[in-house]
Amino acid sequence: MKRITGMVGLAAAAVSGGAMAQSIDPASYAATIGVGETVTINKTITLPAAGATKVDVFFLVDDTGSMGSTIGAAKSGATAVMNALPSSYRFGVAGYDGDPSEGVTAANAFNLHQALTTDKTAVQAGINLLVASGGGDTPEASNYALKQAADTLSWAAASQRIVVWFGDAPGHINTTTTVQAADALVAAGAKVVAFNNTSAGNGIDGRDTNPAGDVTNQASYIIGRTGGSLTNGFNASTDFVSAVTSQISAASSSLDLVFGSTYGGDGLGISFTCTDALGCTDVAGGASRTFSLAITGLKPGDYKFDVFARGVDAIESDMIKVTGVVPEPETYALMALGLAMIGVASRRRRNGTRA
Repeated sequence: MKRITGMVGLAAAAVSGGAMAQSIDPASYAATIGVGETVTINKTITLPAAGATKVDVFFLVDDTGSMGSTIGAAKSGATAVMNALPSSYRFGVAGYDGDPSEGVTAANAFNLHQALTTDKTAVQAGINLLVASGGGDTPEASNYALKQAADTLSWAAASQRIVVWFGDAPGHINTTTTVQAADALVAAGAKVVAFNNTSAGNGIDGRDTNPAGDVTNQASYIIGRTGGSLTNGFNASTDFVSAVTSQISAASSSLDLVFGSTYGGDGLGISFTCTDALGCTDVAGGASRTFSLAITGLKPGDYKFDVFARGVDAIESDMIKVTGVVPEPETYALMALGLAMIGVASRRRRNGTRA
């Protein structure tokens, strides 16, 4: 039987007016369980009023020749965008050209100019490396670049992830299909904020018709899978700072709650379940949701770890002691042999025979 050795709750701070700040309640939990035993803790998370507070924002820019005005606006306006957002946000930037299927090198198909960082000066320097050149044909490497961003960036474990995508041409599907790009973004938990320099159904919202088989309206499909927003007919010369800032803010104002922990060993089994009738997707800032944490003892030991949700600063601390001995494989084998011999002896006695 599990033995509860301590539990502390309601440690969340209150903001003015008595409203709860971002929190996970109970704020800490302690128990002693045996090997093979499971304890389940019911918790409530309350989001910050403004939505996500821990956010990774990655700028992904088509830097072929036709993107000169957007790249110019990005160079002049990027610092203003970053300064308008919370200082806790991290930013990064990459450009993309033609697709590897055209013979373009991987470094040019996804050219990482600055990894995710809170250093805004470094990010501005990375944006300044963007040069509108080349291209002259469509499609480009947007599908490939989106998948690379999803798969290879060092996203913070507790961050809400947003890819801010600028382009004016559809993506090749020879190297990476639109579905594969969307699958990778969903797996990474990344929303996409897309700015299409042309009209709906064209540009990044178009499709690759050679070879056939692409989904229609690539950007619309990707936004539909990941969340975020699509701005068609984007005029970078007049809209850059206000449009980009507002769409990033909108994307971070609600969260799809993804729970995690800082525990990475093999002594515990940890799983999360959303238990709220309203679900845990697209949760608005200031809202609360219930979820459960199930902890199974796998190896004896004392374990301390934190629980968090992506995009939220609040954490909850757990202290679990696992007691008992894990039987060795040889022990299981001897036990099985002993049980088998007992069974044979029992049958012989019932049949009137002796060993």
